[in-house]
Amino acid sequence: MTVIYEDSFNINEWFVIVSLVFMIIMIWITPKIFTILEGIAYFIFGIVYGMFYDHTISIKPWDFYDVNDNSSYQLIDFLSYVMYGGYSYFFLYLYEKMNIKGHGNLIYVLIWSCFSFLMEWIGVKIGLFHFDKGYKMYWSIPIYIIAQSMLIIFYQITKKN
Repeated sequence: MTVIYEDSFNINEWFVIVSLVFMIIMIWITPKIFTILEGIAYFIFGIVYGMFYDHTISIKPWDFYDVNDNSSYQLIDFLSYVMYGGYSYFFLYLYEKMNIKGHGNLIYVLIWSCFSFLMEWIGVKIGLFHFDKGYKMYWSIPIYIIAQSMLIIFYQITKKN
């Protein structure tokens, strides 16, 4: 059964599109500190992690929540996952620019986890996420910490090689 939350193009779609376009423009205009291949890999990492977690806990057998206007997969759902790519790129961009080391890694991940939690809260308020199937927002905190830590590990491995 397909649950329909809305049937019009509104703020949740605009949020995804504006965020995606803004991130792409920012990637385009900021000084390049990664090779093209590295930048693409960090961008894709965000997409894959977003899709992995959302498709793990938002579909059967758990089916804890829905994304966007419809419980079925739509083009705007895909674009929302592409949007995550820009955030992962800038997560590492700022990480490198700020030269984070040692205990700074934990502080950096916690700050970004708070930012991610804020963005998720905004997403709930504008109808991007529908947590009416039992999902609790605070469940996302360990997911953010793990995903961002894995991104730093991935970055450190690519930097060594």
